[in-house]
Amino acid sequence: MAVKKMDKAETTEKAGGLFNKEQLLTSARFQNRRDIINALLQSDKQYTIAAVERMITDYMEGRVK
Repeated sequence: MAVKKMDKAETTEKAGGLFNKEQLLTSARFQNRRDIINALLQSDKQYTIAAVERMITDYMEGRVK
């Protein structure tokens, strides 16, 4: 039986890891969204990957006023 090895990012994400704004800004996963992350997230809070992706999606689907 083959066993799939998970890298550190997959393990942390499945465990529901929390990341601060600085960690997310320097991550390869969000390298094309750094400007949005910088605007949306607060420096003193921690976020899960799923929460950040949901915030980005909500922002991108928002209406222009």
